[in-house]
Amino acid sequence: MSHTAGGRVSTVINGVPYSARGEITLSPSNISNESGVNQDGTVYRIVKPKARKAELTFDRFVTVDDRPLIWDERVMNLMNIPVTFVEDDTGLTHILSGSFFEGEPQGNLATGEVSGLSIAASGYKTLNG
Repeated sequence: MSHTAGGRVSTVINGVPYSARGEITLSPSNISNESGVNQDGTVYRIVKPKARKAELTFDRFVTVDDRPLIWDERVMNLMNIPVTFVEDDTGLTHILSGSFFEGEPQGNLATGEVSGLSIAASGYKTLNG
């Protein structure tokens, strides 16, 4: 059985559409599991809370209308940002809520790519079509 993956992805952050570059990697779970083994060979599980995340890079951090986001430290202070990714080929919509930026933004002046940022979120939901 085949499936469709990839294609165009629309990115909207705080109501503003941005051009993402490269791949967008979602980590939608708010828990991670680890395993361990007792001395008698039985397995146990450790469940740890974690932030839901999206990792992506931006095209000069401009809107799809080619308006640049003038860098300001206040961007890193924004809280409760709604973030939406729409996969055009599959019709899936990924919604991150209660989001904020994390990381250390880096701008490549030769390529126009802004990297070093990810989005952490308290909520995640997927909608189909």
